[in-house]
Amino acid sequence: MILRLLFLLLPFTLLSQQDGYLSLYTFNMNLMNPAHAGSEEGHVFALSYRNQWNSIENSPRTIGLSYSSSTGKNVGLGVSVISDKIFIENQTIITVDFSYKLSLNDDINLFLGIKGGGNSYSADPSLLTGYSELPDPTQRSLSKFNPNLGVGFLLKSEKLWVSGSMPRLFNAKRDGDIEIQSKDRQHIFLSGGAVFSISEDFALKPNLMYRKGKGLPNVIDVGSWFSYLNKFDFGVSYRSGSVFSFLASIALGENMSIGYAYDSFSNSTLSGLNLNCHELAIRFKLGEGSGKSNTEEAPAEE
Repeated sequence: MILRLLFLLLPFTLLSQQDGYLSLYTFNMNLMNPAHAGSEEGHVFALSYRNQWNSIENSPRTIGLSYSSSTGKNVGLGVSVISDKIFIENQTIITVDFSYKLSLNDDINLFLGIKGGGNSYSADPSLLTGYSELPDPTQRSLSKFNPNLGVGFLLKSEKLWVSGSMPRLFNAKRDGDIEIQSKDRQHIFLSGGAVFSISEDFALKPNLMYRKGKGLPNVIDVGSWFSYLNKFDFGVSYRSGSVFSFLASIALGENMSIGYAYDSFSNSTLSGLNLNCHELAIRFKLGEGSGKSNTEEAPAEE
């Protein structure tokens, strides 16, 4: 009897990750912050792919694609697409990004951004199996599009950047039924990074990401990259939940870079479950090249 009560109560108390999380977030910041659109000269394309818990069938998979361009007159434009799939759930978030640059002095620029779009969400509970062969009337397909708005800022100099955003300003229910409590919840992202030159060839690039979802636990990601010739970067990071990430990035020429991340749990219990993650990111630019790897934010150009 007690066991049955626990199974009944668990769905009402469970907290879990709602959106996909990228370890190589510096490669594709437009996905979470519209202020990054147009913060670099030229046309910038970024693609991220994350396979989470790859040893488990129907495990989470996240694909993020963004494009942005500086159009002149301090205006930046972009498009961001996130596809997130986990078991019975699918969601695709599409937004259009707009930013405006304010030059505070010769070295520091402030970008203010806004994104508009929405989330196309669907779920098919009929794929769930139960102990009874009788049909469950609550296992009905869900499908809904929720429009939304987001805002963000980016403060940027040659050696330092600070970013903050709220990609969704409004909580929106994913179904009209009062029994369905799944929502597109508000998330706050705060991040930053710096570049410290060790010598002419070597540099250290620490970075930090804080993420807070309404009604969800805080997530903090702290890490650092070690860079050689600003072309070959290797790093590690630690994320809340005892997750360690091993990172690598290589710049191919002036306008393209590729990054890879491998995530693993440091907790002895979770590490034994083989819940590892692989992530790949590709970024390239058409136009003036920065000659930099993408583990740092390239300085804005006038």
